[in-house]
Parts: sequence; structure tokens; C-alpha cells
Amino acid sequence: MFSPERKTLIVFAALAITIAASNALLAQPGPKNLPSTKPVVASVPAPPSRAWEKHQRNDGETTERSIKADPKINISLCVSEGSLKVNGWNRNEVRVLVSNGNNFGIRVQVKDPKSGDPALIKVISATDDKDKNKSGPSNICLNGDEIEIDAPHGAVLYLKGQEIATTVEGIRRVDIKIAGGDISVSNIAEAVSATTLNGDLTVEQSYGAMMLETTRGNILVFDAGPSEIGDIFKAKSNSGAISIQKLAYRSVEIKSLSGTVLYSGEIQNGGWYSFENTIGSIRLIIPSTTSCDLVASYGGAFTSDLPFTVTTEEIRGPGQIKSMTANVGTKKTATLKITTYKGSISIKKQP
Repeated sequence: MFSPERKTLIVFAALAITIAASNALLAQPGPKNLPSTKPVVASVPAPPSRAWEKHQRNDGETTERSIKADPKINISLCVSEGSLKVNGWNRNEVRVLVSNGNNFGIRVQVKDPKSGDPALIKVISATDDKDKNKSGPSNICLNGDEIEIDAPHGAVLYLKGQEIATTVEGIRRVDIKIAGGDISVSNIAEAVSATTLNGDLTVEQSYGAMMLETTRGNILVFDAGPSEIGDIFKAKSNSGAISIQKLAYRSVEIKSLSGTVLYSGEIQNGGWYSFENTIGSIRLIIPSTTSCDLVASYGGAFTSDLPFTVTTEEIRGPGQIKSMTANVGTKKTATLKITTYKGSISIKKQP
């Protein structure tokens, strides 16, 4: 069964696709305030390490290894193919399981100077570890039908890969760069950086600086905000819809070349918000109490449920692009910039 938050995300994604096809207006419940602090997850002592346990298995079989780890361990790996799932847990240990794939090893690169526990590890194919002193190209990437990693909640993941489906939940930070495949992350405490050339990006209940990019795919974000003052949010898709709900950043930059942009969230005092679309339309659902300086450029229609006062207006270019600056509300402590060259702009107030 899906949680209520996931059901909401699925409904929001379906609305994004409908709006991209028909330019219908979106109506959706407004966001609630994000919690001011993140829950603290306690760690428990890890069981005895099984690091570098020897398995007499051939490629194409199942291999499992584990190693004792610092609570804030950094994990680096490359995956060439398969399905990867990373899960945070209450142990100071990293466990790696590869099903129906190549054998692998865990190389310790840095240890914590106080505890002596591994603080930086690299998960590599056993072939590369065996031949690491030989000349020639390196083959460090894992492959398998399913790859599972359990790591401390304070862990940081650095992942590079080819065509893989990636799911990460319950750790501190993620940095993912893959050539293709969907990426789904949830309950990330401090930062998310995710890039896929061909696939969808989904982020739920995560915090910290966020940079999301896909060349061909949709971006869906539900319930995200900063972990520190000054954290920024950036999302970019060259071909796909961008759907954002319950966002609480003061610095937001969203770009799309050919997909509808949907945003439901706050326009905070002192914030800077930029929405840009080359072909598609932009739909915002923001609080009725919003106050900001509005800068809008559009090739289609402009509608707003919030009252505004135009200060400048002009029509320029062969495509008859309309531009205007306006005041929304009275305080005008935030800046809202909206640009779409061939689409329309719609601003709705939250119910």
C-alpha cells in the first residue's frame, strides 16, 4: 500500500501530464509548513565486521560482503547495469549484496583518525582489485540483476553509472550521475545532487541543497526544504514536465525546454525565484499573502488570481513576446521571475 504522501505525489504527477497535454489549470491543496528541524536518528553498535569475507562464487552468482564503518562514512561506487537500492539503517556497518552479478571487493581508502574505522570506502569489482597494479584500462564497475547496500543514516553516497534504476532512502547526502535510468530518493537529510541523461527524477521528504537534472524525463519533487540557511534548489529538464509540491526554499531556479512547469509552494520573504520555459507553460500555486516584485515575459496568455500593479510593460521581438514588471502585495521583499517564450503563465492562489 502507498503512504498518503506517495499517493499525493502520484496524483500530482498525473496532473502534470494532463496539463502538459491540455493546458488545463491545476487545482491542488496548498503546502504545509516543513518541520524546522530534522529527526535525529540514533545509532546502535554494529555486529562484528565480516569485511573481506571470502566467498568461493563465480560471476553471475550472489555475493555479499560487509565492513565496519564510521557513522558518517563516504561510499563511492560505479554500476554499469542493474537495479541499485541503498537503504539507511541503525548500524555502524556497510553491507553490500550483488545478486546474479560480478564478484566485488570493498577497498578502504581513508580511516577515521580517532576510531580507526573506515571513513571512505570504494566498492569495486573483484577483477579490478586483483589487477589494480597492472597497466591497462580499469574495470571497477559493478553489475548485477539487483545490488543492495545498507549503510549508516549518516552516510554519503557517490554513484556513477550507465543504465541503472536507482533508489536511495534514509542517508545523509547523495551525489548521483548516471547515463540512463530513473532515480528515486527519499528521506535525505542534507543534500541531493542527481543527474540522469534519460530517465525520471523523483524526490520525497528530503532536505538540503538540491540540484536535479534530466535530459529526457520528468522531475517530481514532494516535500523538500533547506537543511541550512542559504541552501538552494535547482531543477532542469530538457524534455519533460517538472512538478514541484510543498517546496520551502528561499532560492529556487527551475528550467524546462519543452514541458509544463508546475509549482506549488511558498514565495518567502527575501527569496529569489526563477521559472523558465522555452515552449511549455508555467503554472504557479502560491499563498494569497505573497508579496514580491514580479518580472514576467511570455508569448501566450498571462492570468493571475493574486492582485498586482503593473509598473512597466512592453511588446518586443518578431514573436510578439510580452514583458512586464509588477508589484504583488505590499512588502515586495521577494523577487519572482517567470519566462516562457511560447507558453502561457498562470498564477493561482492556494485554497
